[in-house]
Amino acid sequence: METPIIETIVGPSPETKFDNYAVGGGFNGFAQQPVHETITIAALIASEMRLDPRTTYAIAVYEHQYDTLEFFRGVVWNDDPMNELFWDNKDDNFERGSGISWAKYFEAGKLLSIDYTALGAIDRRNLIVRSHFGNLQFLHAMADKAGEAPQETQKKVLVWLEVMYKVAIGQISIDTKLRDVQIPGNNDQDRYPLRRLFDNDTQPCDTDTIHTLLTSNHKYKNVKHDRRALGSCLHIIQDSYARGHCRRNRLPGFDSPERFGTIATYHTYSGQNSDDHEHYDYNRSITPIEKINCANIADFKGMVGATDAIHACTRLINYWMNKKPWEGAVQDWFTNQLFFVGADATHSNALVDDFLSDIQDKMGIERDVGAHV
Repeated sequence: METPIIETIVGPSPETKFDNYAVGGGFNGFAQQPVHETITIAALIASEMRLDPRTTYAIAVYEHQYDTLEFFRGVVWNDDPMNELFWDNKDDNFERGSGISWAKYFEAGKLLSIDYTALGAIDRRNLIVRSHFGNLQFLHAMADKAGEAPQETQKKVLVWLEVMYKVAIGQISIDTKLRDVQIPGNNDQDRYPLRRLFDNDTQPCDTDTIHTLLTSNHKYKNVKHDRRALGSCLHIIQDSYARGHCRRNRLPGFDSPERFGTIATYHTYSGQNSDDHEHYDYNRSITPIEKINCANIADFKGMVGATDAIHACTRLINYWMNKKPWEGAVQDWFTNQLFFVGADATHSNALVDDFLSDIQDKMGIERDVGAHV
């Protein structure tokens, strides 16, 4: 009897795919389309790292390309911050579990549809719920709740990117306790940003280390923390171009593929219409993801936002390859370009974006559909 495949989908409903970015759990490792991983491969190929252009998700997994898979573990981490989708194997960093435990943690938040961060110690230990329904939604370029000012969401996103990027270039040690992670700021709250997210009642707690945060203390013997930390940054970039996560203003003059610019609205998970969110799933009628040539960015044009995501991820990988410090070009790019909040930006909502006719779109008129609030 064959082992059943347990499919674990990130989103408002475990029965529906969640925009372009689904998480797959299952013994074959291919229960869902590996979109995050495939976008990451394309960026690695285009970057100064010069990943083998023949690389695909299947090749990386089946050939046990463990160093490449470390990027994947980082990209998946934002969806699976408790590392529940993988077996704890000291020799294999990508042995997929059943996904059942991940689903149980996720369901706890989905069914209640409430802010799990305010209910006490037990609930605040569920990092999967916090990242999808609570105060860690910035891990997906999303707001904590409807009505949040875009500048507030931007601040959370930028702080996390700064911390993880500094881990990736070795400026912050993996042995640093979360409460001691320090960045420039005007007061202790700004200087020690992870203290607002982790304390004695969370898991991991504030006295745990960056290593514990990224690995859940799994035994894999060749962890590359820099790649996992960078992968977390890549995930946020990719999600920021998914319409169910973040509405960006469309750039004029780009039709196929569409290109996007400044932030207009951050969305929030709770209350979203999963059917409308699914509308922007990957278009299999263009190019099935398993047939994409990751060395040819044009193959991604059927996936809304993917072209921009690949270009942005490539740029960040190049910064990382050259160990560019955060202060300066990297910070300026993130703050004043990639996550710049447009003058027309609105407070967050639980909607999913859809564009009107070409004429209206060129005028900058957009609408949100599918609100379940």
